[in-house]
Amino acid sequence: MTAKGDGPVLGEELRGPLIALVVERGYERREVPFQLSSGGLSHDYVDLRRAVADGPALELAARCVIAALYGAGVEFDAIGGMTMGADPVAHAVALVSGLAWFSVRKAAKTHGSAQRVEGAQVGRGRRVVLFEDTVSTGGSIFEALAVLTDSGAEVVAAVTLLDRGDVAGERFSEAGIRYLPLLTYGDLGIDPVAPAAAVDAPAAAVDAPAS
Repeated sequence: MTAKGDGPVLGEELRGPLIALVVERGYERREVPFQLSSGGLSHDYVDLRRAVADGPALELAARCVIAALYGAGVEFDAIGGMTMGADPVAHAVALVSGLAWFSVRKAAKTHGSAQRVEGAQVGRGRRVVLFEDTVSTGGSIFEALAVLTDSGAEVVAAVTLLDRGDVAGERFSEAGIRYLPLLTYGDLGIDPVAPAAAVDAPAAAVDAPAS
């Protein structure tokens, strides 16, 4: 598990290009704070789905995830998380690594098998990695964790391209799950996501793609 004070989980040959990708394609500073899906407010808008929207950028993100996992000695059968924040990079990791992907629905299907997990079969005996592109408080990634835990799968690690807060690491540590944020808010030179009450300004009517 990572903890405050741990070093970067990526070597500079990948970490530098990933930071540049996020800053150049996925980040903008807004004068009026907007509300995140976690409920917090921020002037810093980060959209990593936009940042990895072309092939080379998506491949870089996938290779960074794979390098972090293998560098940490994590062996896994499938990677995924809550749709759709996890989907593009999880698919790319599967393509590059030759392993499998899965996607957790926001709600069970109302027809057919009524399952919440699509893609690779997960369950007892399967080692899975949880992924989310951007984490603030971790709402989406922990909802996916609950679904996978109920399935009987072994969650061997959780990964995000960018952790914008200080909450998720502590929660994963308490759960005994290895947590590997490839970048943090400090790498972008921005403030951690604050609770909504901590920003004394009207929020713009925008919901950023962060959990």
